[in-house]
Amino acid sequence: MNRIFLFFLFIASYSVADELPLFASDTPIDITFEFPLNEIIKHADEGPVVEGHASYENTAGELVVIPIKLTTRGRSRLEYCRFPPLSITFNKKQSKGTIFEGQKKKLKIVTHCRQSSAHRKYIIQEQRIYEALNVLTDVSFRTRVLKATYQNSERPDQQINEPAFIIESIFEVADRNDLKRQKVNKVLTSQLDPDYATVSALFQFMIGNTDWSVLSGPSGKDCCHNSRPLSPSRADTGWFVVPYDFDQAGLINTRYAVVAAPLPIKTVRQRLFRGRCVHLDQIEPAVAMFNERRQQLEMALILEGSAKDKSYIDGFYKIVNDPKQRARQVDGACLSS
Repeated sequence: MNRIFLFFLFIASYSVADELPLFASDTPIDITFEFPLNEIIKHADEGPVVEGHASYENTAGELVVIPIKLTTRGRSRLEYCRFPPLSITFNKKQSKGTIFEGQKKKLKIVTHCRQSSAHRKYIIQEQRIYEALNVLTDVSFRTRVLKATYQNSERPDQQINEPAFIIESIFEVADRNDLKRQKVNKVLTSQLDPDYATVSALFQFMIGNTDWSVLSGPSGKDCCHNSRPLSPSRADTGWFVVPYDFDQAGLINTRYAVVAAPLPIKTVRQRLFRGRCVHLDQIEPAVAMFNERRQQLEMALILEGSAKDKSYIDGFYKIVNDPKQRARQVDGACLSS
């Protein structure tokens, strides 16, 4: 077994025995969020914080009601979406004994954005992308699908029913992999774990996502852009910069997706490899991993009956398994710094 496979098996072995309940299952949660709905929608760009309740039925069929706080989040989605992406906070004591027990920090809820079949498909595809990354490494965000009802606490007759999903906290990702959350302005290439960085970059290449960075964040923000750094305890190297937020991926091709100005591609459907040149020795074993787990990845990424999705993922495999195409589009496109 080559080194990169041994590495990911080693990391997976650190998963905690007593998992927190929210992400220990992949069964969708039928849940109602009751809060001042209009305040959140009308003042989304101001980041209002509202109080409310979340309710769901437990496995015994009993109604569980938990106090919550909600606020808006995001940038591109916040500008485009009629219904904003949300962050949710649970009261630690009052969530004990519920599926939200142990959740210490804010959790992100990826919402439907707009009420249309296209936007519901975006939700499904983005959640599936998280599942696909879980196939490759345990050092990744887990998700839980929600059948969400947003009930206006000020108008009982107003509610919205749409799919959503909730994303694991970076602190839980760290805990279950025996890693430490790092809050820094920048990450150096020399600090990155070469195997993880290569697999992550190839994964982003596969889904056609360029809206990320493993070295820096937006101006004035902590590192990194659409990713969060973790490290072994007190280690200056071997860092894992964990990706999230895939709505700009070419695989999904949302109506609001745009290519960042400096990049030499015209649409998000065009792939652009953004891995580091110093990690090219890791490409071969990483490609072997993608090939070995191809069936699982395709099950996650290709929506049922979608020839378009299948063709897009097939395109990735043609590139990485053809020496000439890989030399041009992967090895020859790597970033030197």
